[in-house]
Amino acid sequence: MRQVKEPEVRRAEIIQSAKKLFLIKGFTNVTTQDIVDDLKISRGLLYYHFRSKEDILKHIVEVEAAAVNMSLRKITFDNTLSPVEKVKLFFSATIIPESANTRENRSLQEAVRMPENTYMIDQILRKSAETMAEYFESILVQGNNSGVFSVDHPKEVSVFLITSYLFTLNSRDFYAEDMEAAKKYLTVFNQLLEKVLGCKENTF
Repeated sequence: MRQVKEPEVRRAEIIQSAKKLFLIKGFTNVTTQDIVDDLKISRGLLYYHFRSKEDILKHIVEVEAAAVNMSLRKITFDNTLSPVEKVKLFFSATIIPESANTRENRSLQEAVRMPENTYMIDQILRKSAETMAEYFESILVQGNNSGVFSVDHPKEVSVFLITSYLFTLNSRDFYAEDMEAAKKYLTVFNQLLEKVLGCKENTF
């Protein structure tokens, strides 16, 4: 008799199976049948939860983006932090730490950056950029009010900075094998932040 599981449990199992198979076979080579065979479930059950492997990948990215945005919200409205501290933590929260640079995460990053997934990822990034820009605008206003920032148009500046930052962060060049090149991007961005926010040199 087939075991009946809660939808959340089954979805989690499908996601874990997909992650495992993406790592072993590569995203391009994985089929929905592979996931069905791995979990020993019916194709109909898989399609009840996800339309395709791309849909699974989209869900994985959306969950990760939501987690990052939750962290950014906490940073933005933490009254124990100064505006400068908030900016530092804000952008640190968007960077994948070296400790998390696992084979599984690299496999997912490669899948995300495949040309056929560009449109899907762009849609997720645009949605994330809107939320992030709202939070960052709030931090800039806090900094203006406390006298540590001098930004004439916080909303517009936030949109420009966050959008350019987010799409650069998720570009192929940024996550190339040359980590020094990635660090250079971050150094230049910090210098740009200091100028745009009206801060002293080496603030960030």
